[in-house]
Amino acid sequence: MYKQICSIRLYPVILIVMVFIMTATLYIQNEIRPSYISSGIRINKLSELNLKEVYVKTYKGLVSMDELNNNVYKKFGYEIVEPTLPVPILRMIEEPTCEEVFSNWQTISEQPQPEYPPKQIPVEQQNEFLLNNYSALYPWYVNDKNSKKGEKPRNWDKLSEMINWPKNKLGGLAYGTDGVSMYNAMKFHRLDEKNGVVIGSMQPWVEISALVNGAAKILTVEYNELDIQDEFQYRMSSILPIELVKDWQVYESKFDFAASFSSIEHSGLGRYGDPIDPIGDIREVLKIKCMLKQGGLLFIGFPLGTDAIYYNAHRIYGAVRLAMLFNGFEFLGIFNGSSEMPKNLTSERLQSKGDLKFSQNTIVLRKL
Repeated sequence: MYKQICSIRLYPVILIVMVFIMTATLYIQNEIRPSYISSGIRINKLSELNLKEVYVKTYKGLVSMDELNNNVYKKFGYEIVEPTLPVPILRMIEEPTCEEVFSNWQTISEQPQPEYPPKQIPVEQQNEFLLNNYSALYPWYVNDKNSKKGEKPRNWDKLSEMINWPKNKLGGLAYGTDGVSMYNAMKFHRLDEKNGVVIGSMQPWVEISALVNGAAKILTVEYNELDIQDEFQYRMSSILPIELVKDWQVYESKFDFAASFSSIEHSGLGRYGDPIDPIGDIREVLKIKCMLKQGGLLFIGFPLGTDAIYYNAHRIYGAVRLAMLFNGFEFLGIFNGSSEMPKNLTSERLQSKGDLKFSQNTIVLRKL
């Protein structure tokens, strides 16, 4: 009789423990295993809901996906196929061929440019830059084209030293804790014997992060000539963007992975003397997609927050523009500098710094 009473009294305790274990298991699966989701960007899937019933945060406040679909995406050649949150899944209505992608980029790059970067967005291109006013605009002018103090390539003669640096020193070389997120992402998604391309690289910390995590060979695409340390020239090489574009067929579907950190958010803003182009960043991602093999990984870091342009310094990527960049890719996870495990992308993480501010983590995508 005594044993039976004891066992009955233990039932509530056992039930609480079981509920705790189930809750913890579900939380862990959601937080650290987004890469196991195989079909599209499954970020809080809401496919069964009407686009008018799903809302996305913009600098204007909450806006329905139906409004974004009609006022932004369709006018830029996309449409929503699945209203996932915080980033909807799009399809490009008429996706350009790789030949068209590189040809269009070359045509724009060869246009004559002003002596100094424009201090304001051309009036006739304002709607394109600001996604028909669903992206905010703030002034922040930088002239890195004419500045004698502009950033120049460095540390390319110290590769043999850098490859032995701890990840905090390596990733923190240019971007503090944010840079470590690239190392963490590459450690989780090992690059053993894989060949990759790095887009934009003043200092070779991204390349070294890849080599330490197993990469076999790396091509760096950079506007500046790079003097790579002799003993690394069998594993590392560089090319100017215009030379890559002229020989694009050589690099089509060649790479197992691509990486870019704090680079594409500047594309098309003129800060570095580059051509003014409202979709300069999207063109860069299209080029990357052409160079990746099917299933290839893209490690990409840029400012995350609410959609905005700090003209001409950089863009901030919120739910609206991210959807256009993610087109043709599967989301695998987002990494920060304090954890080696991936996180899922939520509205809270996307806008974790609040209005007018941003975080800069590494997102990992897989080419579909």
